[in-house]
Amino acid sequence: MHFDFLKIIKMDYLERFSIPLKGMNPGVHEFRFDIDNEFFSNFENSLISKGIYDVKLTCDKKERMFILNFEISGKYSAACDRCLAQIEIPSLIDYTFYLKYGLAGKQNDIREIDDVIFIDENDYKYNLANIIYQMIVISLPYQNVYDCENDPNPKCDFKMLEKLENEIEEIESEKITNPVWDKLKDFYKN
Repeated sequence: MHFDFLKIIKMDYLERFSIPLKGMNPGVHEFRFDIDNEFFSNFENSLISKGIYDVKLTCDKKERMFILNFEISGKYSAACDRCLAQIEIPSLIDYTFYLKYGLAGKQNDIREIDDVIFIDENDYKYNLANIIYQMIVISLPYQNVYDCENDPNPKCDFKMLEKLENEIEEIESEKITNPVWDKLKDFYKN
């Protein structure tokens, strides 16, 4: 019998991001999770390899559902899209999910909501690692840049930025023209 020990180790690590369902009294409960580089290494082809986040979860247990409000703050490390220097980009996330007993589409369910996760009556815990990972990834900006002009200790590669600026000026000064496009422009004017 062959065991995949890497999968077992990953599963063990991600278990710390589970919350109990059975035995939890109705009312508000708080959980905290620390996210580090190891967390991101547990997701195949992760968009983040270095990051530190603090997750505060407020869980309001109702009779047949759990209201999960996540407050996530932290930062991740990435190459700047302007100068390629390693920078840290902060992010804040505030999002609410619902865990509801039952199956989607049953007659008892009035409607399906995107932020509702239906769970089985027999589930005694629920692992939040994938939800936390997805929220962090969705919060990533389109570009890995930050306000380096107002940073007292910018991490920018100013030599690279200067080279890029010179290239842009050179391209704009040359105003490279293409005879084919010039003919089409003339055709459009007539």
